[in-house]
Amino acid sequence: MIKLSQNLLESCKSMIYHEKKFCFDKNVFVMATEICEKNFYDDYVMYENKGEISIGIGRFATVIVTPNEINLEIMGEIQHFKKNDISIELKEIFKSIDLKNWRAYGIANFGLACHNYKLPLRDENKSLIKMFIPKIDIRLVENKILVRALDTKDLSRVEKFIEKLENNLGKKEDLQNELNKIKLKVPEILEQKAETYKDIVSKGVEDIKSRKYEKVILSRKILLNQRIDMLHSYIIGRRENSPARSYALNLGGLKVIGYSPETVAEVSRDGYVSTFPLAGTRAMGKNREETKKLKEELLADPKEIAEHAVSVKLAYEELEKVCELNSVSVIKFMSVLERGTVQHLASRLKGKLKEEFNEWHAFNALFPAVTASGIPKKQSIDAIIRLENEARDLYSGSVLTYDFDGTMDASLVLRSVYQDEENTWLRAGAGIVELSKPERELEETREKLRSVSKQLVNL
Repeated sequence: MIKLSQNLLESCKSMIYHEKKFCFDKNVFVMATEICEKNFYDDYVMYENKGEISIGIGRFATVIVTPNEINLEIMGEIQHFKKNDISIELKEIFKSIDLKNWRAYGIANFGLACHNYKLPLRDENKSLIKMFIPKIDIRLVENKILVRALDTKDLSRVEKFIEKLENNLGKKEDLQNELNKIKLKVPEILEQKAETYKDIVSKGVEDIKSRKYEKVILSRKILLNQRIDMLHSYIIGRRENSPARSYALNLGGLKVIGYSPETVAEVSRDGYVSTFPLAGTRAMGKNREETKKLKEELLADPKEIAEHAVSVKLAYEELEKVCELNSVSVIKFMSVLERGTVQHLASRLKGKLKEEFNEWHAFNALFPAVTASGIPKKQSIDAIIRLENEARDLYSGSVLTYDFDGTMDASLVLRSVYQDEENTWLRAGAGIVELSKPERELEETREKLRSVSKQLVNL
């Protein structure tokens, strides 16, 4: 059991959330990004999930998992914990933070996959998981805004800003039209590292023919030569995409916006776990007739069907490891979902967690998503490390929320834009199987990149 110092216990108990509701009837994404842009504190995560946008701003309690330990920081006081079972220790650490109805926000980097499978991290970010309980927590849902803060001064600041924002929101109705006029063209996504990518795809196919693994997702990183207005780009991109989840964040100077096509893990408060693999891709057509034709082509393509089937099979096996006997089922199989500029084969699986396991066990069993790593996972992750020249970091990792009652929602980080103090970049990959052709897989990365690259606004 984690033990906090008496000072930390007193700090936690003295900081109670305050609640306030606001009504609004304007564009929810504009309002959410304006709140993030206000910079009440440097760090924030905005997360869209099934009709709700939640925003965590400022770090009150921060939990960071590194390869060697887990660190908890509250109000400047840091505790270090030896890492034996990440899932058990994370549960205990969060349970020890005595706040009412908290929600934690954060990320899991691809390095967590390397670590879990005992593979070298190389240049990957050493923060495997970074979660925080915010100082300000805002929910936009059902035409209302719920604001909760740990400090009455913060609550007052947010209230005043939202009231002012509501009064001025009408002036922003034409914002998208204004932004559309200044969208960037980024032709570099077409050919940057194209030959290198086709080369690693060929090597992946050779490995698969040699039976080293069955499938691997190989990606290419595209550096942009311009700085991006991330939050305005998010507004346009969200209106042009149809994601399972979307997010915008600024953590430690890394800014990311994205439109996740699927979730890694969804855990309900009563212990049900579901996952949502997408594998098998075709572009959207120029009109509905062409889209329908491409959909029919997708459903008849042996390579795409095989790629999807093996992904579902592995997700099923992973759920069986942490779920009750005979509780795992495929509740939807091989439907076609539209995600921005592409359409995918999609399935959903669900099971009931065993009593001895918690939500972090479910997450770690499913992470990284099979559709962003490969089959078997250890061998495919090893191939990714070997064949890709640059660390993935957050790409193919997860942005997630985690609640006091065990509810967890973890999106897969794809279709995203990344920006730090030095660089701005995109990244996309494709699933490589024995029947893969390098030129076709390169074109698939272009199709996926266009989901975000066509919606960027210059800073």
